[in-house]
This record gives sequence, structure tokens and C-alpha cells, in this order.
Amino acid sequence: MYKSEVFGKLLRLVAEETEVSEESILGTEKDMETTDARYVLVVLLAEAGLYPTQTAILLNRTPRGVHHLLSRNITSPMVRIYLERVRKRLGSEVSQTSR
Repeated sequence: MYKSEVFGKLLRLVAEETEVSEESILGTEKDMETTDARYVLVVLLAEAGLYPTQTAILLNRTPRGVHHLLSRNITSPMVRIYLERVRKRLGSEVSQTSR
């Protein structure tokens, strides 16, 4: 799967799970919900193997900003729940397409 496909799929799933629009996640809003959604997306992209510089380009951010976001230790219970839900959905989609 291409980086752009991985990015698009994860962006869609994160937007659905967090109920934050894709435009807001990609935008400059700094409210807590949007920042949490952006954090979830960045973590999942890193887990998918994208380098921070690649993620920065896709998010129209600086690599330093992506590194900073990844270095934050966000302990919000909702962030953990969002990560678990998206990972679970990704796993079920992969298993359905491999049948």
C-alpha cells in the first residue's frame, strides 16, 4: 500500500472515531479535540512506518512539530480509547480483505 493510501485510510478512520472532521485534523485548529485527533493520527502513521518528515509533508506541518507531537506523553483516556478502536478497525479491515 502506498503512503498516500495509508495516510488517507488512517485519516478517514481517525476522523470517524474522534468525530473531528478531516479538514480540522489537517487544519490549524488547536482545540483539545482536534489536537487529540491529530496526535492519534501521527502516532498511527508512525506505527505504520512513516517517518516524521513524511508525516510532516502529508499534514503540512514541520518535521519538528511532528517530532514534538510524538514526544508528548498524552495520557488522556480518550486518546488511548481512540487508538485502540482505530487499531481494531484496521485489523478487522485487513482480515476481511485477505479472505
